[in-house]
Amino acid sequence: MIEDKLAPFLGTWILDTEESDFEQGEPPKSATLRIEDNFGMAIFTMNQVAADGEVTNDSFEAMPGGPEVKLGKSGLVDAMRLVFQGDRNLVSEARRGGLTIMKAERELSEDGNTLTVTQTVHLVDVASFKNISVYRKSQ
Repeated sequence: MIEDKLAPFLGTWILDTEESDFEQGEPPKSATLRIEDNFGMAIFTMNQVAADGEVTNDSFEAMPGGPEVKLGKSGLVDAMRLVFQGDRNLVSEARRGGLTIMKAERELSEDGNTLTVTQTVHLVDVASFKNISVYRKSQ
């Protein structure tokens, strides 16, 4: 069952800024990631305080292994999909015109207490950047 695979990812995760590594942009001062299950739909809520103190709140939802979700509100991407790669890797791909421009790979540690999010951004005709965010499960 997909819900069973999603279960270990659920909860509130706190960014470990010391362990994180950003190629693009300044790492945030602090961040939390909450993953919830709403009848098989994964809901991701991100709250972040940037290095300059600006607060950003964002959320999205998608069904793991479900169809690509069309997005209307963002001008940067027009669709997103969420898939499991094995039991400990939950991957989302943000796409524009059928091309993946952002990919977030969420890898769960063996003990289930660390979530490493590797976000790759592909800037067409420029370069690709990787930001690695290491989150610890909130108790």
